[in-house]
Amino acid sequence: MENNYFKNRKMLRRCERIYKFIFLAYFISCVPPALISLIYGTLYSASVDDNSTIFFAATMILLLVIFATGYFSVYKKELKFTYMSLLFAITLSLVNIIGVIHILIGVISAILLKFTNKSYQYLEQQDGFPYFNERFEENKNNLNEYINNNPYQQTMERYKNASSGKMDDI
Repeated sequence: MENNYFKNRKMLRRCERIYKFIFLAYFISCVPPALISLIYGTLYSASVDDNSTIFFAATMILLLVIFATGYFSVYKKELKFTYMSLLFAITLSLVNIIGVIHILIGVISAILLKFTNKSYQYLEQQDGFPYFNERFEENKNNLNEYINNNPYQQTMERYKNASSGKMDDI
């Protein structure tokens, strides 16, 4: 059984590493460019009277939406958010060339998440999830056994059953 816990714990760590990698890929590719777009959009709108600020605002908003949907795809472990981030990345590629990078990240994350989510769902069904530690399971079983066979509760029940419930007995 311990060997099974070891394999499951190893598989869970691999899943968590992939989730962290995808989160970092979305974070690094979205948040800094969104901040740069905000800064340049503000500076550009202050110096030039033009409608190009809409371009910077659209880029910033789309980048933040891509990051949010990518984050939710990792947090909730659902592929529909990854597909939504791909849709927004395609929209961003129409506005800005940086969207091509996000399309690539979205495709790679969709492939990785498909297999990783399948492994994670398998692990959720296994005994010992999320710790996969034999001692933890033994302690949990001992606690349940103690709750069911509490010696203090048994003594209290014995005293209740033995007494008549009247004050005259004292």
